[in-house]
Amino acid sequence: MLFHTHILFGVVMYFVTRNVFPGGNEILFFLLVLVGSVIPDIDTKWSKVNQWAGFVGKIIAFFSTHRGLFHSIIFYAIIFWIMYTFFGVYYAFALFAGYLAHLIGDVITPMGVSPLYPFSKWKVRGPIKVGGLVENIILILLILLIAKYLIGSF
Repeated sequence: MLFHTHILFGVVMYFVTRNVFPGGNEILFFLLVLVGSVIPDIDTKWSKVNQWAGFVGKIIAFFSTHRGLFHSIIFYAIIFWIMYTFFGVYYAFALFAGYLAHLIGDVITPMGVSPLYPFSKWKVRGPIKVGGLVENIILILLILLIAKYLIGSF
């Protein structure tokens, strides 16, 4: 999926999960969901998040495979544990929710993801071409879903 589709998946995931763990800063929760929805693509030098990361992004892209470790459930289990340890379940869950939104977007593409990487190269994949007509239809549906959440929250 493209950057803007991942962002919209993240916004939808925010609306779906924002009340799971009440009691934190909702703006920070929202931002962490958005970060989680795009950060896995730091592993490719062509992504916006990699370019924003500057030198660190270049190092990560050089030493990693796209849709490898940064798209692995194992990697994010470690990140979740670190976030939980230092910031609590509310913020750890926010980052993980965004990450899950990212994986949902990538798993439906032909390249798919290897959720158990580096222990297994088994892939889960789907038929939707990145940047194609179906992704654009999904994009429109996500916008409509977000509008529904926004209208329903007033």
